[in-house]
This record gives sequence, structure tokens and C-alpha cells, in this order.
Amino acid sequence: MGGGTSIWASPEWRSDPREIFNGKIYYLTASVAFAGCAYGFDQGNIGGVLTLKSFRHAFGLDAMSKEDADHRGEKPMSELMRHWLLGVLLEHCWLHLALTSSVEKKSMIMYGLLFIIGAAMQEIADLGVFYAGRLIAGLAIGATSMLAPQYLGENSPKSVRGSLTTSYNLCIVLSLCLAFWVNYGISLWPSSSDLQWKLALAIQIIPGGCMFLMMFFVIDTPRGLISRGKRELGLKNLCELRNLPAEHPYVHQEFSEICAQVDAEQELSKGTNYWIVMKEIFTVRSNTRRFFLATTLFVFHKFTGTDSLNYFAPEIFQMIGVKAGSLSLLTTGVYGLVKLATIIVYVTVIVDRVGRRKPLLIGAALQATAMLYIALYVKFAQPDSTGGTPAGGIVGIIWIYIYAFGWSFGHSVAPYITAAEIFPARIRSFSMSCCFFINWIVDYGITKATPIMMTKLGWGTFLLYAILTYIGCVFIFFCFPEFKGRSIESMDDLFQNSIWTMWRHAYPTEEDKVRHDVQDQAVQMAKDEEAGLDKKDNEATVVHKESR
Repeated sequence: MGGGTSIWASPEWRSDPREIFNGKIYYLTASVAFAGCAYGFDQGNIGGVLTLKSFRHAFGLDAMSKEDADHRGEKPMSELMRHWLLGVLLEHCWLHLALTSSVEKKSMIMYGLLFIIGAAMQEIADLGVFYAGRLIAGLAIGATSMLAPQYLGENSPKSVRGSLTTSYNLCIVLSLCLAFWVNYGISLWPSSSDLQWKLALAIQIIPGGCMFLMMFFVIDTPRGLISRGKRELGLKNLCELRNLPAEHPYVHQEFSEICAQVDAEQELSKGTNYWIVMKEIFTVRSNTRRFFLATTLFVFHKFTGTDSLNYFAPEIFQMIGVKAGSLSLLTTGVYGLVKLATIIVYVTVIVDRVGRRKPLLIGAALQATAMLYIALYVKFAQPDSTGGTPAGGIVGIIWIYIYAFGWSFGHSVAPYITAAEIFPARIRSFSMSCCFFINWIVDYGITKATPIMMTKLGWGTFLLYAILTYIGCVFIFFCFPEFKGRSIESMDDLFQNSIWTMWRHAYPTEEDKVRHDVQDQAVQMAKDEEAGLDKKDNEATVVHKESR
């Protein structure tokens, strides 16, 4: 018994069969996690690309911005055009809600191809084609942002589910960091070269192509097949993924839990259309609690202000006194490195050892405090980025890096894991679509509002983020339980409790980690076997006495 590498797993891995830690599960993880690279590169590179003279000249935005400049005359490039370029991807990501109903391999392949097409169109120096490319790529990113965590969560063994699911987030941050440094590197090139902006945007095609090609060799998720009535194929795929025979106790328990949850759902109502799914979400109390927890967590996830830093990091660093140009991009690149290093530690060591709840509480508190310092410093020091960075600005830079540390330990991953773990099979896809719909809509709103807020409110922007994040900490403490070690199907038992009393049931006992009806069934089977053995022993004793 025991297997895998301990750095990737919780202590429970010691009691797991070593066969479940095999090349198939890691290949699946790598294939699906590449979807995170698309998200990360878009967030990281577009903000920097928009500042390049070569990009603005190629698309005629330098001339357009003079005609469209507002009465303040604060920027040589139109704010409206800047918002359009940033927002067109986010504005259309919500469409995946209507197009994505279940997690399947063919869906991942289709959206992978769609992303490649959209990314390739952004290489053409035509504003209409560029907008269309952003729209198409945005549709693919929006869909895979729901599909990828669900695919990983459904297929991962529970002892490593946190680590494997958050590999999607690791790819987001890795690509975000690379994009920051690509922007810094190309900012040092001759500004007249079109290769400058084309290279920055083209690099995202590489991971998109890897995901598209690798997904052809990934099996369909067993849970999805079983929920659609294909139990034999689901069991076959589960055995293939776990590298164990169907009669093995580990496979038998996991398969029994999946079937028990599907049977319980079928008893409530038949069918899987949207109306039935919505009815189950809002009329079944345990489902309503899950939906409320997941969607609220995504709202607080965005209210930390992370998208403001991702998209407008150079401008925010300038607000605390960092000189504009390559220096602000360099500082932004270091910010990306801090996030990357922290999330590597989180994924490999923290998430399946310490869990989700404590790191999220600590990380959110650090984020809120960092935003509070930035707000107070900008308010009272009123730094100027034209000279050297003052001492208070250097402390501000450190606090932004602490913010990145806290983000990577908490809100960066917790909402994604939660959405992938807590929903029953019938409502999982639709509920996750709603979660990511909220994610993208709030993301879009913040992206639109941030430049205006920084102009109108200034320091108040950061104070608002600090207050909202502190409120989120209170919500997390009372309503967010620990999911480490629990099977996906055992969430049915957990959410029989009120959402506001989850802090009392936050940490599971060994009995809480397995679905109760399956556990009771296993106990009864053990008793029956024991009774059968006793009966055979008694019969053998009687026969032995009679023979004498």
C-alpha cells in the first residue's frame, strides 16, 4: 500500500493503493490544466501590449486616440478604446453558460480549437479582425474555465484532488508570470517593430495547441458517464484511470458512492434539462446551500481587487511612486514571480496537507491588509512617480508582493476547487457554469470600472477593496468548511447542515469523509460476511463432532 509522491498528496495517500498514482492521471491533469495557460496569458499580456507604440501604430490607435481624447486629456490613447480591447474578451465569456451543459472530452477539444483560431486572428493588424479574435478566444476561455476544474475534480483521487485540481490555477499563474516578463522583455525592443506585439500575443497559441492535441488521448470522465446512465463504460473508465480491477475495494467504494448519489438524484426527479436542474438547485435545501456558498465565494474572490492588479499593475505601481516605463513593468514582473512561487508551494504542499479553509482565511486577511496600506499611503503621502521611489513606496511594493502571497494561498484557487468539489453530478455542470458566469461578469465590471475608479476615487479604490475583502473573511470563517479528504459524494451529508453553522462542522472526522449510506452498506456487508463465516464455522464444528 502507499504510493505516489508525498509532496503532492495529503497524509491519506499512505493508505491508498499505489496503482492509483499512475501516468494516466498525471497525463490527464497536464492535458486539461493547459487550459489555464490561455486565461493567464490573456490577463498578463494584453494590458502591457496596449501600451506599446508599435501596437497602437499598427492598428491606427495613435491617430484615433487624438480624435477621441476626452476633455481631461489625461492619456494619449482613448480610454474607451482601451476598455473595449480589454473587455471584449470578458464581455463574451458568459456565452459558455448557454453552450456548455456537461463536461466531456469533445467539449474540451472543440473549445481548444476555438481558442487557437481566436488567438491566431489577433495576429492580424486589422481592428475588426482583432475584435473578432478576442471574442472567439474569450468564448473558449470562458468555457474551459468551467470545464477544466470540473474535469480535474471529477477524475482525481480524493487524497490528491486538491493538488490536481489546482494545477489549472498553477498554469494560470505560470502563464501570467511569463506574460509579465515577456512584456518587460519586448518593451526593451525597438518600438517600430510589429514583431514586438505579435510575439507577445502569439505565445498563447503554444499551450492552446498542446491542450487541443493532448485531449484526443484523454478518456471521458467516469462520473459524467455514470450520471448519463452509461454505468458499464463509466466503471471501465474508472478502472482504467485508477489502474485497478473492478473488484478492488478502492474502485468498489468509489463506484458505489457515485452510483448512490446518482440513484438519490434520480429518486427526486427524472431527466436533466435546464428546468429540472434549476428546480433541484432552488428547491432542494442542500443544493441551494452549495450554490449560495460557491457563487458568493466567487464574488468575494473578485472583490479582492486582483483583476485590477493583473490588468493595471504598471499604473498601480506608478500610483505608489514607481517610475513609468520599463521600471514599472519590471516591478510587475517580480509581482508575477511572487505569485508563481507561492502557488507552487500551495499546490504541492499546502492544499492537500493543510487544506483549503485555513490558507484561505490567512491569505484573504493578508490581501485586505495590503490594500488598506496602499489606500492610506496614497491618501496621505500622495507619491509622485516622476522621481525616485520614496521609502513609503518601497514598503507599498512589499505590501503588494504580500498581497500576491496571500492571493496565491487563498482566493486564487479556493473558489475553483469548491465549485469542482461540492455539487452533485446532475447539477454540477450547470452550477459551475453559473459560478463562472458570475466570475466573468464581475471580472468584466471591475476591468471597466478600475481606470475610472483610480481617476475619480484614487486611494478610495484600494480602501473599497480592503473593506470588501475583510467582509469576505467573516463570511469564510462562518460559512466555508474544509473539503480536504472528503469524497465528492459525501458533500451530500455535509450540506444537510445550515450554511451559517458550517464553522461548527468545518473539519471532517473519518466517518464524514465517506458518504454515510455507502459507509452503512459497507458495515452491513462486513457484518453479514462475519455472520456467514461464523455460521460456516459452526456448521463445520457440528459436522466434525458427528463424524467422531
